[in-house]
Amino acid sequence: MNIQSITQYYRKHRKAIVTATSGLLYGGGWSLGYLTSFEMASAAILVLATIVGGYDIAKTAYHEVTNRTLGIKTLVTLAAIGAIVIGEYWEAAAVVFLFSLGSYLEGRTMRKTRTALQELLEMTPDTATVRRDGELQEVPAREVEEGEVVVVRPGGKIPVDGEVVDGESAVNQAPVTGESAPVHKADGDEVYAGTVNQEGALEIRTTGAGSDTTLERIIRRVEEAQEAQSPTESLIDRFAKYYTPAVIVLAIGAYAVTQNAILSLTLLVIGCPGALVIGPPVSIVSAIGNAARSGVLMKGGEHLERAGKIDLVAFDKTGTLTKGETTVADVEGFGVADDEVLSLAATAEKKSEHHLADAIVDAARERPTAATDGGAAVAQADETDASLQSIPGPDDFDVVAGKGVIAHTEGTEVVVGNRALLEDRDINVPSRIADYVREREERGETVVHVVRDGDIIGAIALRDELRKAAPGVVTALQDVGIETVMLTGDNERTAAAVAEEVGIDEYRAELLPEDKQTVIEAYQADGHVVAMVGDGINDAPSLATADVGIAMGAAGTDTAIETADMALMADDLDRIPYAVKLSKATRWNVLENVGLAVLTVTVLLAGVLTSYVTLAAGMLVHEASVLAVILNGMRLLRH
Repeated sequence: MNIQSITQYYRKHRKAIVTATSGLLYGGGWSLGYLTSFEMASAAILVLATIVGGYDIAKTAYHEVTNRTLGIKTLVTLAAIGAIVIGEYWEAAAVVFLFSLGSYLEGRTMRKTRTALQELLEMTPDTATVRRDGELQEVPAREVEEGEVVVVRPGGKIPVDGEVVDGESAVNQAPVTGESAPVHKADGDEVYAGTVNQEGALEIRTTGAGSDTTLERIIRRVEEAQEAQSPTESLIDRFAKYYTPAVIVLAIGAYAVTQNAILSLTLLVIGCPGALVIGPPVSIVSAIGNAARSGVLMKGGEHLERAGKIDLVAFDKTGTLTKGETTVADVEGFGVADDEVLSLAATAEKKSEHHLADAIVDAARERPTAATDGGAAVAQADETDASLQSIPGPDDFDVVAGKGVIAHTEGTEVVVGNRALLEDRDINVPSRIADYVREREERGETVVHVVRDGDIIGAIALRDELRKAAPGVVTALQDVGIETVMLTGDNERTAAAVAEEVGIDEYRAELLPEDKQTVIEAYQADGHVVAMVGDGINDAPSLATADVGIAMGAAGTDTAIETADMALMADDLDRIPYAVKLSKATRWNVLENVGLAVLTVTVLLAGVLTSYVTLAAGMLVHEASVLAVILNGMRLLRH
């Protein structure tokens, strides 16, 4: 080992080396004085132990004083200098050594907590196999260009974000989404860097590489969240700003009254607010790290603490409690053929971006095409995309938000929408049609009316299947005392049917996006701390208004990762009870740490005033309390 290597090793492990040297000198000096009569030599070694262990502490204390702030290291430095001045050399060395040891262990533990997620980055391979000029080449993963095709063999780790262009396989994407089961991937599906291809070979067209991958963005987001202070941390920081000078004043006052220097120095040591300052950040950092590894991104300590107070969770229906994969369940024509109703509705809805419109257009395209054979109509099943029905577009088209569409085609006005739209246009609904609509809505389906030139000619029933996890998630939240509410734009009967099937406490139906926001504000005015779970652009106002906005399916959606208070990387409702319980556990953990810190200082203060606590014992207990709150906070890593 050459000098350069030794220097690098010393710089890397300086804290541990200094602490160990200080401890050895302290042990040697104390033994020499206790076992022999070489008191001068013992004192010299103990002073040397104090200097070795206390140099960095005093240096920081100097900067604190010159910056007009008084911190823990200022108190320790004053205590050590004071102990040497009055001849209590072993006390000075003990205080410095114990503080250094505590700081070393604290720093090591905090680094381990903060860098837990970095292990995920190590799962991303350093190299990628890229198809260039018809040949496979192995290149550094960070140098893969957007649009290049990467080949990943079975069992290999995926080096880039991209879209599958060839092959089929199961991919373990737990590092990104927290999903425990592998996800089937085929042409057109998104895959993420750091995930593992388990079965077949995949060819992936790159959309992001190097630092521009979902996993890298998650790590950056989590690191920023871990640095953001919670309200409790900010409060304690403001408290410590005044508390530390008060401890110095108390120590000076105690000396003025008692003339007992040891008592004053001990007050300086036990008055250190170390456990109080370090406790909340450890809890917050541990919880945010745990959540990220489970596929839940928290925006920061402020939002995590607020989530710990949630007592009402509001769910959007479509795409949240349901799969968001709406399909046409039934078409009923009133005086006209069912196919004609569907075809006319599809033409009117062709330019709409609403999910119900997509379902109607898709159903119309997939209907059997009508062919002729010798003049007789013959139904023929579609087998290829080329045989799908062509849907003509409308001549003009208007969207009535939350109600439907009004279009014109070939001189005919076509209205497709709900009862509210029909009421707006004074269109009467005959009892026969109303009975049909009621029957379908009581099954949990959404029904739209199809109107041609003012007459209702048919109705289309659409169904969006519930997520299997929805009833269990609602029950899990109710079990921990949280109220559940469903907010939907659907009609009363459909909302009631879905709410009953899910087991939700309350529902609000026929809401426009701005109505959902108003409902959230009303719950807040009643004193509730509200979380809103949603996934669409329509939910943005209510997500922003809620105390905690929870976005679903954020993987691959940069906006959700960056803006949501809490983002579920996968469309996995089961993560919501987990995230809420983790938030509440974190809140209690922070309170436990604050309580332990305050109790420790109170007991030590009583011990000092009754002469049961010495300077070194005070420092030992103080450092023990710091380690205790760190270990307590780290329990959240395994919650």
